[in-house]
Amino acid sequence: MRLRNLLLAWLLVPTLVLWGLGFAVGYERSLQQAHEAYDRTLLGSALVIGAGIASAEDGEVVLELPHAALEMLRTDAQDRIFYRVADARDGATITGYEDLPPPAAPPQAGEPVFYDAEYKGQAVRVVALAHVLPTSSSPRRLLVQVAETLDARRRLTRRIVADSSLVQLLLILTAAGLIALGVQRGLAPLARLREDIRQRAANDLEPIATAQVPAEVRPLIDAINTHTGRQRELSQAQVRFVANASHQLKTPLTVLRAQIGHALMQTSLPAMRSVVEELDASTDATGRLVEQLLSLARSEPGRALVAESLDLSELARSVSFGLLAEAGAKGVDLGLAADEAVPVHGERLLLREMVLNLVHNAVVYSPPGGVVTVHVLRRGSGGRACLEVIDNGPGIAPEQRARAFERFYRLPSSNTKGSGLGLAIVREICARHGIEIALGDGEPNASGGHGLRVTLLWSTPYTGPEAGGSTA
Repeated sequence: MRLRNLLLAWLLVPTLVLWGLGFAVGYERSLQQAHEAYDRTLLGSALVIGAGIASAEDGEVVLELPHAALEMLRTDAQDRIFYRVADARDGATITGYEDLPPPAAPPQAGEPVFYDAEYKGQAVRVVALAHVLPTSSSPRRLLVQVAETLDARRRLTRRIVADSSLVQLLLILTAAGLIALGVQRGLAPLARLREDIRQRAANDLEPIATAQVPAEVRPLIDAINTHTGRQRELSQAQVRFVANASHQLKTPLTVLRAQIGHALMQTSLPAMRSVVEELDASTDATGRLVEQLLSLARSEPGRALVAESLDLSELARSVSFGLLAEAGAKGVDLGLAADEAVPVHGERLLLREMVLNLVHNAVVYSPPGGVVTVHVLRRGSGGRACLEVIDNGPGIAPEQRARAFERFYRLPSSNTKGSGLGLAIVREICARHGIEIALGDGEPNASGGHGLRVTLLWSTPYTGPEAGGSTA
């Protein structure tokens, strides 16, 4: 259903319903007012009839109906008038219509009683009046009744109600036109917004301007802009990933192709074996690069985290154990200091890749016979989780530490193979999980290097369930 029609329906339908209720209430109120007007005339007729009652010498009741009473009784040419004078004690009719319905309770002196009844198949309005006729022996109490059909009252009521309802209906129709015009003008900014969005290019994900948007619609546009911003980040992340992958994989694939060609040219088994070993090493390096590129794509801000509770100590232990063979082949002493469980909350795959990059970098850049220590602890009064990876390699000079987090940046003094993605991936994962990262001096070595200490500090203490229970 269109918003315009919905607004009109909610505005006009209740108005028409209220108009119908007003019509019913107005009819009843107008009928009461008509009763009040006609009842005065009806009472006047009863009073005139009572004034014309006299007592004859033989005790009989004589009614002299004056001309004024007759004129008052002829209130409308189409209404019928009935009257009755009866003895109040035994109800015997003295004159008039004998079967005119009496009141439910006899009226008191000076207090007329008005009531509705049905007489001769017609609805009538009746007034009953107590009249005391003085006689020579004792006063005689009489009941004077005058009844009138309701045709004139109903015609007056219908005329009053019809006139007022017609005026109200005209006002409603005028208001409906103004409401329709107001709704159309109020929705005009949305129509312009629709056209602006419709004319946008398929790849245009810029935020929608809210300056000309009604305040009630602005939260919706803000939500759309937020969602569009996420889509823009995802699109940019995909573009960066494709660019990074095409740039970084071009050289390894070229080397692999050259090595394969060189291997095919060999005729002796030892020479071919030497080339295949180089090919195996290049394949491992290329595989590591692909893993890092995928990790970089997973750590992009636009992707939602699949978070769970886990033990940082157990995660560091698993990563360190997986790198023992590589560290042992290089003669690096890889140790772990994690005496207690340190629960954290985050995506297991990303946090594992973060720790793996730090420990792997430390092993790669440490000299033969070097020492790498992975330390998991709690820090501060709140018991925030902390991970430190310390080595005694060449380290990073303070003036170069800011650039060390840039993608594909490699230190000028580095003589090891790598892609320059390790610390960039670590920084992205830290940003997604609210982890503070800092670089400092590690352990000094014999060559004069100061080593490197990478410290990861979780911004808030862990307050979730026990580590290991998934909360994704």
